[in-house]
Amino acid sequence: MLVANSFDLWRKDAFFSAAEEVQGSADIMESAYRAWLRERRERSNPEELNELCRELQTALGTAKWQLEELEKAIRLSYRHLGDDNRATRHRQFISAIESQISQVEADLRESNIE
Repeated sequence: MLVANSFDLWRKDAFFSAAEEVQGSADIMESAYRAWLRERRERSNPEELNELCRELQTALGTAKWQLEELEKAIRLSYRHLGDDNRATRHRQFISAIESQISQVEADLRESNIE
C-alpha cells in the first residue's frame, strides 16, 4: 500500500513528467552501460568497444543535463512552496539518479586509466 501511495503522490507531483524524462534517460544510460561492461568483459573488437563508449558518454551527458535542469526547477519551486514530503521525495529521486551517474562516471574514468 505504501508503494502505491508513494507512486500516486509522484503522479500528482508537478515535476512528474520531468522526472519521467530523467528516468527514461537514466534507463538508456544504464542499458548502454551494461552493453559497454559486457563488451569490456568479453574483450571485444576495440572499434566496437569505442563505439559503445561514445554511446555511453552521450547517454551519460544527457542524463546529467536533464537531472541538473530538474534539480534547478525543483530548487526554484521551493521558494514558493514548502512541502517537506515533496522535498524528501524529490531528494530521494535525485539521489538515486546521481548514484547511477556516479557509478558510470567512475567506471569510465577507471577504464581510461587501464
